[in-house]
Amino acid sequence: MKLKTTVALALCGVLASAAGALAIPMSPATATKEPWVDGKPASGDPAEAKDPARITAGDTLAIDARLGHASIAKNSRGETFLFAQIAAAEEKGGTASAVSPMNLALVIDRSGSMKGDRIANAMNAAVGAIERLRDGDSVTVVAFDSSAQVVVPPTRVSSSTRASMEAAVRNIRLGGDTCISCGMLEGMQQLQQASLSGDRVNRMILLSDGATNSGIRDVPGLRAMANRMTSKGVTISTIGVDVDFDEKVMAALAAEGNGRHYFVANASGLPAVFSQEFDDILASVAKEAELTIELAPGVEIAEVFDRSFRREGSKIVVPFGTFSAKQEKTVLVKLKVPADREGNQAVADVKLAYRDLVKKSDGSVGGNLSLAIRSDGTEQRELDPFVAARVERSRTASTLTEANKLFEAGRIGEARAKLATRSTELKKTESESLAFAKAAPSTAPRRAAKSLDRDFEDQLGAVASADRNFAPPPGRPSGGVGSFGNAAPVAAAPAATVSPQSREGKAQVRINQQSASEFGF
Repeated sequence: MKLKTTVALALCGVLASAAGALAIPMSPATATKEPWVDGKPASGDPAEAKDPARITAGDTLAIDARLGHASIAKNSRGETFLFAQIAAAEEKGGTASAVSPMNLALVIDRSGSMKGDRIANAMNAAVGAIERLRDGDSVTVVAFDSSAQVVVPPTRVSSSTRASMEAAVRNIRLGGDTCISCGMLEGMQQLQQASLSGDRVNRMILLSDGATNSGIRDVPGLRAMANRMTSKGVTISTIGVDVDFDEKVMAALAAEGNGRHYFVANASGLPAVFSQEFDDILASVAKEAELTIELAPGVEIAEVFDRSFRREGSKIVVPFGTFSAKQEKTVLVKLKVPADREGNQAVADVKLAYRDLVKKSDGSVGGNLSLAIRSDGTEQRELDPFVAARVERSRTASTLTEANKLFEAGRIGEARAKLATRSTELKKTESESLAFAKAAPSTAPRRAAKSLDRDFEDQLGAVASADRNFAPPPGRPSGGVGSFGNAAPVAAAPAATVSPQSREGKAQVRINQQSASEFGF
């Protein structure tokens, strides 16, 4: 089967998963139906309200924050995790989208490599986006090569402006090199000419098919630029087209911008990705969400996984940006807690603040987390199963990224060995977590969009598919993976290994990066 068919099928998996961060359907009805498996709290279970190691609260945005351990041993190393999941409510009656206008910047690569179907499909996708905008929304279109060109200045959408905007987009012409930073900076300047304040939803969609070779080129510099944009309330999503774009740059920009990163191997898939992104924007229920974690005296942060954050004294602040209906975002923090005294130990005060686009008001929710220090041997030795699953997602994301680097360097055996080790570790943790959850049921987040067992299954599927496609057996088809392990057939390789320079090899690297981005979302 040809590569474009392969990734077209993988794209279906991408779009299915992209409806919301971690938004995967529950396990089938045939699966075991326990509170810890199907994501539904036990009926009448009072533990949720009394557990000092867990916070559950909220309406438009609901927070489920929990510690990895409800108790630890006295004089131990005091290591545990703080895991917070923020979940948006279902949009009620379309109210949010009906009254929350949008400021949209489309930033489109017009470098020479975009010739043919790529630029044609990019223009079609942009025109389709303009057609879906509502009267009163604002749109700007920027095209870039080695410099940026304003194709459509900030314009309010109306029956009298749509045709001229669409004509301007269709008049985009190809240029030279690729300066992603030029396009983004111009897009941001244009966005700032519109009003970014109030209840408007601010979004930038960046599309490119190549590695940036002009302007800001290093990942830290590009992340810093994206950070400045998100601090002004703009969410950034990125779309990589074909197999020669720099997936590390595009994924980093989306991560810093609290947006999604998409891989589209065939430019004909662009309209579907734009449509999915628009569905999310139109269903926005909250914006400018930030989670503040204020540490208790003596508590130290060892690591913050997968997300950007800033320090403010004893606090860390994690920006989450805009939430669409039913969307979830998470953060995982490794902590070191004082364990020299027996009794209750305060760990952190947690507060989520956001602009509620449904109620048209500022919202906030939070609470306190603490654990017990024990010397009688009754401390909790196993990690909370939902925290364990999130820890493994971070490790799986790192493994996919590391395996990509090894594969691209031609060290295919090492890449496969790393994937095999990750698979073994995942299976062990899965067995332990499900057994612990069943023996001492731990209530799932009340808006969990994915069951505990499915979480591990998706990770195992992504790792297995990456391994098969790095080195498929001769003469046999193997599975490609879109976002979250959605399998799609890949044409059999003529040799025992796939070359890192082949389209198949490049495609798998970019699929792996997209999966890694989703696992860390």
